[in-house]
Amino acid sequence: MWRRLVWLVAVFALTACAELSPMPNEAALWLGPPLERFTADGRISLRQGDRSDHLQFDWQHAPGKDVVLFSSPLGQGLAELGRGSEGAWLRLPGKPEQRAADLPSLAQQIFGVALPLDTLTEWLGGAQPQLEGEVDGWRIAVTESAPYRERRLPRRIEIHRGEVELKILVNGWGEHD
Repeated sequence: MWRRLVWLVAVFALTACAELSPMPNEAALWLGPPLERFTADGRISLRQGDRSDHLQFDWQHAPGKDVVLFSSPLGQGLAELGRGSEGAWLRLPGKPEQRAADLPSLAQQIFGVALPLDTLTEWLGGAQPQLEGEVDGWRIAVTESAPYRERRLPRRIEIHRGEVELKILVNGWGEHD
């Protein structure tokens, strides 16, 4: 009898000392406040039916301007996509620069699908505070976020439309002038 009582007291003492995982607070369920300027680097995975592409990216954003550099998993530069006041451009090694009205049109040429890159700028920078949404038929979900200075920014974003699935994993954040 005493052994059982001692054992129960020991179990209660250990569970009382155990660290409880914190309940998610409501602030952790929202993104923002938004960054006006940012740099983000990471990896993307794009799946379209049987085709699958894996790339690294380096994204620089400022008001009215974006530049995204895509490289192979080994770091070989593959493409530069950008947009500014003069429209959007695509630079591929050894080929003449291509121009279009927006980033999705040029993404169509690289990936075979018009990815919603204009919209992703808002999500990456925390300008869309919700964790899920739909834009032009694309379902966007932030499946993981992380603190960055005095805000929360997405770490993992999943974008789906039909057979197309794009996953973005942000490795690091920065701000630039």
